[in-house]
Amino acid sequence: MLVRASWGRIASITAFSALACTALACTDIDTRPLDGGETNTSGSESGLGDESGELPDLPDEGDGDGDPGDGDGDPGDGDGDSGDGDGDGDPDACDPTPSSWDPWIGGPCVDDQDCAYEGGVCLREDEGWPCGTCSQPCELLCPDIDGAPGTFCANQALVDPFGPDSGACLQRCDPSLLPSGGCRPGYSCTLVEREADPGVWAAVCLAKEFAPPLSECQQALDDAGLLWIPAYIPLDHPDTHPNLDCEIDEAVRLFSPVNGIDYRYISHEEPSSMLVSCEMALALDHLSELLLAKDAVEVAHIGTYNCRVISGTDTLSEHSFAHAIDLGGFTLEGGQYLSVLDDWEDGVAEPVTFEGQWLKDLTDQRHEQGIFNIILTPEYNDAHDNHFHVDLTPGADFYE
Repeated sequence: MLVRASWGRIASITAFSALACTALACTDIDTRPLDGGETNTSGSESGLGDESGELPDLPDEGDGDGDPGDGDGDPGDGDGDSGDGDGDGDPDACDPTPSSWDPWIGGPCVDDQDCAYEGGVCLREDEGWPCGTCSQPCELLCPDIDGAPGTFCANQALVDPFGPDSGACLQRCDPSLLPSGGCRPGYSCTLVEREADPGVWAAVCLAKEFAPPLSECQQALDDAGLLWIPAYIPLDHPDTHPNLDCEIDEAVRLFSPVNGIDYRYISHEEPSSMLVSCEMALALDHLSELLLAKDAVEVAHIGTYNCRVISGTDTLSEHSFAHAIDLGGFTLEGGQYLSVLDDWEDGVAEPVTFEGQWLKDLTDQRHEQGIFNIILTPEYNDAHDNHFHVDLTPGADFYE
């Protein structure tokens, strides 16, 4: 029996976790990084490895070659703090229309009868949840079903609809299924900690009334119409320099298309999310404007975040802050692919081929427009033969 208490409920469901995990497939993604947050299989000077750090619900790939200022974009685990998507329409106007997978956790409801699955409870609109949202109490994990966004058992100290003894199952942010920022209208993608498991965080869809406000940078992402969710990345340290701290200021997962341009990891066929700082996400928005003007439709990148030092130094790479990306190739309208490795004309001030001219003009314009503070091309050293390294080193201005 469930009894209402203030804006929530007090749950008295016995052996709920066992019920939830036996009635349905029970899955939950641990946001603790594997191997200290880095899954580098390619070595520090390997060029193009094939590493990925994919979360089943929010994939991210990355690899790199460890050259100066470089990194491999390996996985950031977990998701975010607050963000509500692409800024289209009225973000506060809720929609009572159920999705194809409803009734289920995160779906709209008026009362408990609308949450017609085992253990289902409606967190009502008059309790602060726009158009209501289906939930259920939890102790550690929540059930998932095929075809629907994942779920997460949110800590009652942050989200308290079921009183002091239970967490609440909430919908994970999923831009692939809910393109307006990964949540229903009226909800924000917000970082919460798992019930009874401190240190494990996920981005869930929380009523905006209870969500923290967007930062200035996050608001700029929304204003630009970018599709993103915030990301939680634990403090990390390079294996070789445990005294150095890899921290990302306002980490986000940025989804394609970015201002009309798809971004994919170079060894993969389909676009996927990228783990970057909020500032880098804005820079990629500006880069996409330039690429659109040059008739590009897709970028093949070699990595974003990687907790490591610049090769041969004791200095953290800008990849350690998700302030950098390595660009390996570009696809134009019509399907032509330009590779930095194959099409850059080494040691030539005035390229003679279309491909060489296109790549050189791109790097020149990126520098002229001040999109990035550091731009390293194959002219910098042999380690950059296969990519352009670009980053946001504060106060820097270097292009070679």
